Amino acid sequence: MVIAWVYMQGKSERLLIFIERYIEKNLTVPIIVEGTNDVRSLRWMSFSGTIIKMNQGKSLMALAEAISNDFDEVIILTDFDNKGEKLCSTMQGYLVSLGTRVDSRLRDFLNSSLPVKTVEEVPAAVERLAQIPPKARNIIKAGKNARSFADRRPGE
Repeated sequence: MVIAWVYMQGKSERLLIFIERYIEKNLTVPIIVEGTNDVRSLRWMSFSGTIIKMNQGKSLMALAEAISNDFDEVIILTDFDNKGEKLCSTMQGYLVSLGTRVDSRLRDFLNSSLPVKTVEEVPAAVERLAQIPPKARNIIKAGKNARSFADRRPGE
């Protein structure tokens, strides 16, 4: 029992540290997601940089061209199902062909670390894994006086 708890503790710490790195990276590199609910989920987790929705009524190629005109690098975070995989692959292909660097490591890491199928499910899964109580949500968003997402201990 103790071994399982220690393993989960280590896994949750790695997950929180990884997410914290991407929260920081998002300050300079935009994240591409599928829709509005994905944007809300990332904002809840304190991602405060540019987040671009794929679902804008444009073709993926037109969106990729617009993105590559404005950014040298992007992070792609689509859902973890077949549709999300195809969207990620297609958008990545378009962006790379236009000379934009694509980072999909956040998507890969979350997909292998959490039992979720959508980006919308990530905050709740992270909260369960890290044992972050609901009232800590305000601490996460409290600003410069709050500890970072990765610094909080389970149960706080």
